[in-house]
Amino acid sequence: MAKISVPDEQQQWNENDDFNASVASLAHWAFLIGFVVPFASLIIPLVLYNTTGKDDPFVKANAKEALNLFLFSIIMGFVFALLILVLIGIPLLILLGLYMLVFPIIAAIQTMSAKQGDTPYRYPVIFRILQ
Repeated sequence: MAKISVPDEQQQWNENDDFNASVASLAHWAFLIGFVVPFASLIIPLVLYNTTGKDDPFVKANAKEALNLFLFSIIMGFVFALLILVLIGIPLLILLGLYMLVFPIIAAIQTMSAKQGDTPYRYPVIFRILQ
């Protein structure tokens, strides 16, 4: 059988595409890192948005979505903390914590498997402050 060779430009494009998908998924993994390192869930997507995001729109869109999730979690955390006074806030805070644990994992895995031209992952049910 004949061996098919891939041109160097095409191989470089695929390696660069995989690297950008991995960098974009780091914005979502930052929420799990944030459980260990304080403010990592804010700092990592913000740094990616302002550095790599200037050159790659896929990384920029994923970092922006991660920042939207961070802002959503902070705002809803305050609202749910106030609702503890009427006892509904306790289960809502638990649900928010589960959401913040599960959906960033799903987003990071889907972002890592994304190919060139795929749309970035969008978190369900959140409001987006950054457009």
